[in-house]
Amino acid sequence: MELNPGQRESVIGYAKDTLFNLFSKVALVNLMTGEFEFLKRDAEFSKYDPEGVVDIFTYIRRQVDDGIVYPDHAADYLKYSHPDYVRKRVFSGDLRAAHSYRRRTESGSRWITFSVIAGEGCSPENPWALFCWRSADSDTITLVDGLATLTSLYYKILRVNLSDDTYEAVKTDQPISMQPDTLSGWFSSFSKFGNVFEDDIDEFDRFTDIKSLRERAKLEPEKTLSVRYRRKNGDTYRWVQMDLVPSVEYSDEHRIYTLYVKDIHDEYISELRSRAEMVEVYNRDALTLLYNRHKFNEDMAELKSEDFENLTVVYIDVNGLHELNNSLGHSSGDDMLCAVADALRGSFPDQRTYRIGGDEFIVLSRNLSPASTARLIVEVRSELIKDKYEIAVGIAGGSSKTSTAERLVGAAELNMRHDKEEYYKNNGEVRRRRDMNEQLEKILTEKRDGEFFLKLISKRFSGVYFVDLDADTVRHIYIPHYFAELLQKTDYVYSKALKLYSERYVKEEYSEIFDQVMDYDWLKQKLKSDGAVRFSYVKVSGKGLHLHILPQDDEPDLKNTVWIFADDDLTIG
Repeated sequence: MELNPGQRESVIGYAKDTLFNLFSKVALVNLMTGEFEFLKRDAEFSKYDPEGVVDIFTYIRRQVDDGIVYPDHAADYLKYSHPDYVRKRVFSGDLRAAHSYRRRTESGSRWITFSVIAGEGCSPENPWALFCWRSADSDTITLVDGLATLTSLYYKILRVNLSDDTYEAVKTDQPISMQPDTLSGWFSSFSKFGNVFEDDIDEFDRFTDIKSLRERAKLEPEKTLSVRYRRKNGDTYRWVQMDLVPSVEYSDEHRIYTLYVKDIHDEYISELRSRAEMVEVYNRDALTLLYNRHKFNEDMAELKSEDFENLTVVYIDVNGLHELNNSLGHSSGDDMLCAVADALRGSFPDQRTYRIGGDEFIVLSRNLSPASTARLIVEVRSELIKDKYEIAVGIAGGSSKTSTAERLVGAAELNMRHDKEEYYKNNGEVRRRRDMNEQLEKILTEKRDGEFFLKLISKRFSGVYFVDLDADTVRHIYIPHYFAELLQKTDYVYSKALKLYSERYVKEEYSEIFDQVMDYDWLKQKLKSDGAVRFSYVKVSGKGLHLHILPQDDEPDLKNTVWIFADDDLTIG
């Protein structure tokens, strides 16, 4: 080894004066060629060392190959003693670097601290440094154990300086020779060479932009900066999180962070699934499980910024929900709404279907024409009519070139209003009340208490009806089959059915009494003055009956009444 005598004396003198008492083995090393000579070498540290090696880096490699260094620590030992790593650190002005590892000894094993120490003038032209080994103290061992545990949790740990765009690898899964010189270079190359999932590249590049990081560090110097992305792992990609944590060395001049990259794939996938489930619940109507008004508003907001070739809107209003709730209870109304939702799901399985209000539903279709949609609505109506439910429907369709989503919804709603008007104009009110009567009878007869009630009153009553005198409509609690047929023949107009009843089943001499009570104006006056109307009559069969007519409640107009046809004279009211 050619060494200027003055330089040799200076380096050896420094080693003897300051290092010999601290280290058990000290080697003078040419960082460019790897040539070395031991200045101090205790027997305990040399028992298993390779001999006859003239290159210090080969010497260290042989220590690993011969099993002197424990396998768990071999990779890090080679990394921190690698010529490229050592030159990069020393020539950039880092004159002292240390690393601890565990090696084999006669008594078993020992923790060793390996250090590279250079003088002020160390450079490629003056490449002399000292490689030193000593037994690690207890604090170092504790620190190394802790660091080993920490590094096992992370893919990468870097000490980074945002101010001068430099970094130092504490742990990395890249070879030393492949690491770029700058932090921004490392970020750029990592993304460029396919290590980041394609969909996450833009987010990764935005986060790791060195100028952006410096600005964020300046604004929030104590804040940890984080980003999630999918990182290549073998033949697949896994979710990882990169954290930049402010170091205790942090200052305005030297914005130093510790960068950690850890695998979060399993817990993050679980979090995403839970989040998706929560969003799904938040976007669903609790009763029908269709999408709700909130989801409808979100989707409409997205449609504002989209170009669509075809959008067909179906606006649906359930006929008679309010009356059904009032007459038969809210559970019956809920059954109606669920029936409508099920019918829509069945006919529009691939479309977005919403319940946007109490009795209002909307279907948004991107691939059905208005004509195709109308044919499907026929299916929906047919399914609902089986349960005596009816709906008003409006349909509108178009593209973003001719309309907006909001206008199409408005047009569909207007068409629905016209359909509802036609429904009520064409005896829809009578039909709706008739259906409710049948539903009430169904509810009563399907339940045990209803059966008991009907059996009980059928022994004493020939019929019990609630009659709206203004609308001339009827709701029945108990109805004999022959009167049900009369109601059906007269389209459920009560006075007409009662007229037929009088003509067919009542002796002629009592027909004037029935004509009298069918004069609803007279009847209201009589109820107002007497509180009730009662009379007896005889059927053509010879059976005598009593009719009791009472006001249903305290309404001033007395339009709602109860008609009770009894086999005997009851005290009622």
